[in-house]
This record gives sequence, structure tokens and C-alpha cells, in this order.
Amino acid sequence: MQSCKPFSCNDVLDETGTPIAGELYSDGVDEQRSTSTLNQIGNTPIALLFLGIGLVVALILAWLTRVILLLLFAAIVAALLMTAMVDWLKAKLNLKQGVAFALILFAMTLIVVFTLWLSGPNIIGQFTNLQADLPQAAHQLIVKANGYGWGRWLMAQWSGYSQLSTSLGSALTRIGGIVVSTATVLAGLVLIAFLGLYLAAEPQVYFSGIQRATPKRYRATLNACAENAVRNLRWWVLSQMLSMTAVGIIVALGLWALGVPLAGTLGVIAALLTFIPNIGPILSVVPAALLALAISPTKGLLTVMLFLLVHFLEGNVITPLLERRIVRLPPALTMSAQLLLAVIAGPLGLALAAPLTAATLGIFEVLLPAENAPVRVAPPIKD
Repeated sequence: MQSCKPFSCNDVLDETGTPIAGELYSDGVDEQRSTSTLNQIGNTPIALLFLGIGLVVALILAWLTRVILLLLFAAIVAALLMTAMVDWLKAKLNLKQGVAFALILFAMTLIVVFTLWLSGPNIIGQFTNLQADLPQAAHQLIVKANGYGWGRWLMAQWSGYSQLSTSLGSALTRIGGIVVSTATVLAGLVLIAFLGLYLAAEPQVYFSGIQRATPKRYRATLNACAENAVRNLRWWVLSQMLSMTAVGIIVALGLWALGVPLAGTLGVIAALLTFIPNIGPILSVVPAALLALAISPTKGLLTVMLFLLVHFLEGNVITPLLERRIVRLPPALTMSAQLLLAVIAGPLGLALAAPLTAATLGIFEVLLPAENAPVRVAPPIKD
């Protein structure tokens, strides 16, 4: 009996006795694969269409919720500042994470309560006086300028100079109203504070949700990007806090020595505006210079020189103390981000442009590393 192995009895043999059914089957499989590939290629425009629609919807949602997203980012910045203090206390005293967090929260609460109890009414009164004094100082400055030949010539070149005092006073009144703070600003600060506390208490709980939503092959890249962005943000915020504290103290003492009114309030404003690189220092000198010029031109000039000296020291003495750790942002890139976000989200975007740039640079350092930069490897993910 003829054996049917190793080929099937139904196989067709060619003239040399070689089976050709396998070749026919192989050709059929190749045809099926080619058809599947063609179907995938044919579906590519549909996939691109859905991808484009998804991107458009995401951009629309981001635009509609841009203020909420920026508030969430501000809460992340606050949480990073708090976790930095918690990690420092935990390392110094060898405490558990929860105990260190509770101690930092208790200390911050005590500082806020005692500050409001002891100086709250005085601070509110000074800001209220600043709101009333700024328009008066602007009016007095214009009156004094009219007493000089160059001042009259300058006013004559401006066709609407007669309305300058009123317009400038109205603008400064609105600025003062913003400085005093409205219910919206207070609500935003409270929201940022509570979100920051929740994020600082259990950061891994929230980040683990993002990890689960990310495909496994991208989780190592996600971890590396998050680690680098957090590192950049943390050191940028810490360096800004140091600069803000130094600028506020020096400005307040300097204005007090010069006899400029509301020196403490102006020092607080200078400290807060130092958080905004490039633009903040310029804005901080305006109210102090106006109040000083209303007293005398000499005090106005000395006040401007004081601010120049303070920010020179901040940029050339204080900042280099953290030279190895500080995140140095390219000025042109930072200013471009500030202008863009100021148009998109107003003052909130302007205030958060620099930390957002620092975080973005941290992500790009991972995704687009320099040629000689070491490759960052994230720890493995535990499922």
C-alpha cells in the first residue's frame, strides 16, 4: 500500500513528485494578508479623521476650561512646595511621611492664624490706603510736572493730556482694587490651597490613576517625564520663594529708611510680583515710585535706584547661591510664554507662565534629550 506520509493523499504532485498543494495554501494565506493590509490602508483616512476630530474636541475643551486647568496647575505648584518641606523635615528628623506632613500643616496653619490675628486689620487698612493714595499720587505728579518747562512741553505734545490725570487715576484705582483682592481672587486662592493640600497628602494616589490610563509600553517614559518635570518645578519654586523673601524684606526696609509711606505693603507687593520673572520687577516699582515722586523727585529717584539695586542683588548674588540646582529659564522663551498665556488666560496665565515653562522644559529634556545628555531610565512599574 502506498504511504500517504509525509504528504497528504490529497496533495497534488508535479512531474518530479513534489507536492504543490502547500504552495497553493501558502499563496492563499499571502493573499489574505495582503487583503488585510489593504483594508488597514483603506481605513487609514478614517482613523486620521477620527484622530483629527478628537484633537479638535480636546483643544476646544482645553480652551473652555483653560482657567480651571491653570488653577489645577497652580495647585500642583503649591503641592510641590509643600512636599519639598515635608521631605526635608522627614529627612532631618527621620519621621514618617504622614507625621512630617501633619507637622508642616500645623506649623503653616499657626503662622497664617497668628499673622491674620496680629496684623490682619493693619494689612487690610494699608492696602485700602494704597488704593486711595495711588490716584492722588498720580495727580500730584502731573501737577508737579506742569511746574517745569520740560513738563509743560511734554504735556503739550499729548493732545489729551488734560484727561491724563483722570485716566491714570482711574486705572490705578482699578489696579488697587485688584491688589486689595476680590471675592473671586479669594475663592481661587482657597481652591488652590485645598487642592494643593490634597495633592501633597497623597500624590501617588493621583499619579497612579494616570499611570493606569497609560499603555504599559509608555509608562517608563511617563515616569521619566513626570520625575524631570517635578524636579524642575520644585527647584524653580524653591528658588523663587527665596528670591521673593529676600526682595520683600530688602524693599520694605529700604522704603522705610527713605521715608516712603506704606513701606511694608509695598514690600509685600514687590515680593509677590517677584514670582513673575521679567515683568514682575518692572510692575513692582510703579506704585512705590509714584508714592515717592508725590513727596519729592529726589525720593522718587532714590526709590527707583533702590529697586534697581535690589533686583541686581537678586539676580547676581541670591540666585547664584542655587546655581547648581536652580532652573535657568531662557528669557526670550519665558517672555514669549508670558505674552501668549497673558492673552489666553489674563493675569493668571501671566503668573503661571514661568513655572509652566520650567515643567515643559523638564518634559522635553526626556523626550528630546541632548546628544551628550545621560539617558534617564525610570524604575519599573509594578502592576
